[in-house]
Amino acid sequence: MTRAGLAAAALIAFTLPAAAQTAATLTQPLPEVTPQAAGVRFPQFSAEIDMSMIGVGTTTATDQARTGTSVFLFGEVAMGLALTENFSIQGVLATEPVGEGDSTGGFPDGGLIGFQRQALFLEQLYAEFKPADTLVLQGGILVAPFGRGYHDFPGILTAVRAHEVYLVDQSLGAAGTWTYLSDPRFGEHDISAAVFTLDRSFLTGTYVTSRRCCSERYERYNRNTAAQGGPGNNGTFNNGVVALDGDRIPFLPGFSYHLAVMSLAPGSDGTAREWGYAAGARYEHRWNRDQATLLFAEGVQFRNAGGRPRVDIETSSIDADTGEEIAGTAETTLSDRVTFTTLGIQHRLGRWRATAAWQQLRRKRSIDAVPAENWYEASVGRELGSGFSLDLGYQYARYADEETGSRGTSHSLLARLRYTGSL
Repeated sequence: MTRAGLAAAALIAFTLPAAAQTAATLTQPLPEVTPQAAGVRFPQFSAEIDMSMIGVGTTTATDQARTGTSVFLFGEVAMGLALTENFSIQGVLATEPVGEGDSTGGFPDGGLIGFQRQALFLEQLYAEFKPADTLVLQGGILVAPFGRGYHDFPGILTAVRAHEVYLVDQSLGAAGTWTYLSDPRFGEHDISAAVFTLDRSFLTGTYVTSRRCCSERYERYNRNTAAQGGPGNNGTFNNGVVALDGDRIPFLPGFSYHLAVMSLAPGSDGTAREWGYAAGARYEHRWNRDQATLLFAEGVQFRNAGGRPRVDIETSSIDADTGEEIAGTAETTLSDRVTFTTLGIQHRLGRWRATAAWQQLRRKRSIDAVPAENWYEASVGRELGSGFSLDLGYQYARYADEETGSRGTSHSLLARLRYTGSL
């Protein structure tokens, strides 16, 4: 077994023996370490685990490099160390596949790829202070409060894909959440804000997959640097997010919402300011004690995606003397608007559940147009007990190659074994 495989196996061995807990969302809220009983001594440590082993077997695809099977770990271990009743240190150690723009860790080329493309990295590490019940302040390496589907979409690959498209992690800065309204008549509503920059410290990068594993196009194996450029990567704290969240509304029982606006400042490489917008809603209707139906939807859009980078395009002209075509290149600005949409439904009956979802990634580019990509997923799952659950599903995809613009389709069988627990 490779060194990465051994590390992945060790991670599984560490996470599985934890105490059982009912299934939770993909990215857990960081563990609540504030003691509720008087007389508890400090410091106090706690941890929450949400780990999945996911298999994607692509049986047929237009691009034969996409056929084959990918197996990978996806999840996190969230830890908290309470130093006083109101002050703690929080951290999240996350794992996911590294890939060339592919949420399953790259193309299997008709074979089997697994943990040799697994990344293990520090996603968050920050200090948290609660000066009041309605106010939480944070400082350190954060995940920006932009979008919510990456941590609470049901299904097998829906949250994984959202995580790949728009999660803003490894951000160095400060954040706060204020519950500005908590009333039995109107529900509970929060406003969150963060200012940050891309973290370039030695803490970024992955601790498992080495540079030898993959090509230069693979992510998550090297630390963030100024040379990679892009919006938000300028070493200054002039990037920001503001978000609104609400739930427990008595006249809209089972409904919750999320709205967010993000601004990423021009990068040090000359890229322009990028704007992001997110809107999401969930509605759960409970039929009785054992049955419930969940509807979920989210739309995320990035304007000036990538910061209007300068790119080279192929040109051609006709020689006036010979009449021959002359090929060449020219530099121009790429304007790109990216929209990611998710619609889904899940029905739960006791320990059983069935989920169906549609996701679309659409790029509106000034040059080199790329067709929209669509994913249709359906799955059936069951809680197994002791913190374990199993889901089996099918996915039909209509994909596009970003570089060539070529279209294709694929059919895949999906499986997910998940464990959630706490220490």
